[in-house]
Amino acid sequence: MAAHDPLGRKRRFAGGPSLRRRCAALALVMAVSAALPPASSGAAGIPAKPKDLKKEYAKLKKRADALNKEYRGELVSLDQAKKAAERAGLEADRLTRDFETARADLSRFAASSYMSGRFDTIPMVTSGDPRSAIRDMTVVEHLSRNTGRRIESLETLASQASRSRQAATAKLADVRKEIDDLEGQRARVKKLLAKYKPETPSGGSGTPGRPDGAPKTKSPLIGPSMTSRMRTLMLAIDGKYGPFPAIGCSRPGDPQDHGSGTACDFMESTGGKMPSSGARAHGDAVAQFVISNASRYGVKYVIWRQRIYDMRGSGGWKSMSDRGSITANHYDHVHVSVL
Repeated sequence: MAAHDPLGRKRRFAGGPSLRRRCAALALVMAVSAALPPASSGAAGIPAKPKDLKKEYAKLKKRADALNKEYRGELVSLDQAKKAAERAGLEADRLTRDFETARADLSRFAASSYMSGRFDTIPMVTSGDPRSAIRDMTVVEHLSRNTGRRIESLETLASQASRSRQAATAKLADVRKEIDDLEGQRARVKKLLAKYKPETPSGGSGTPGRPDGAPKTKSPLIGPSMTSRMRTLMLAIDGKYGPFPAIGCSRPGDPQDHGSGTACDFMESTGGKMPSSGARAHGDAVAQFVISNASRYGVKYVIWRQRIYDMRGSGGWKSMSDRGSITANHYDHVHVSVL
């Protein structure tokens, strides 16, 4: 392109195609900078790291661990809430790292293009041929499309990371709510625990199907060693609602209530199959009987159909996370634990 000096003489800009490339690179840098989501805070990017999710989780975990010890262990709904919060936090951290890495890569790409005045991946034609301008424009158009895809990918990562952090924050709120609820029941639970002292399981080596010399059960019994309290409740349930396909109680090596002889599973179906509608209604009745007589038998909690009713909380059924199968989600048996 020609221009005039004050004396009217014509002159040309130095650089030619090289200048065009630098202008294109500068345009690319400006486009990338304008399109990049912020590194932190703001609705368009990843929200500022909340009051440090890890610190908040550590505080809540300390309170939860104290409750587990004080309330005689296995606060299932609280433990599940903690695990969900931990998983959500790890996922949020991973996506945030991915976003920051992709953002840095794209920024470096744009800056390199501007500083070098060239695009390393695609040769540019620098001759004085008039067609070089068209070729340069084609290259810039290609790079623009490629950069556009990178920006779209970055924006997707930013959105995913933002949603993941919001989910982690919500999960932590669930943990806090669960802890507040349990701590609010401290006086009542203290009396309950004082009434029902810990027991040691006994027996299990006697006649098969007979729990520690107790009357024969209507149902096949697996794992007859259990505490006296669990045996009393098991016989009451079997006597009123039996026979069940099977009743499974003690399970050596189990780190939770089945291992300590304080839990039994009342099967409504076998083979990991979903119970019939009649068996489901039967399980509903069993669960309600246990809840209604919880103070009489020293019940700790009941799990049935992916829900838990913990007597140490403020009451009511609470949903549980998906454990992956009919049996693991307690759709085919009523789980009962005692103090």
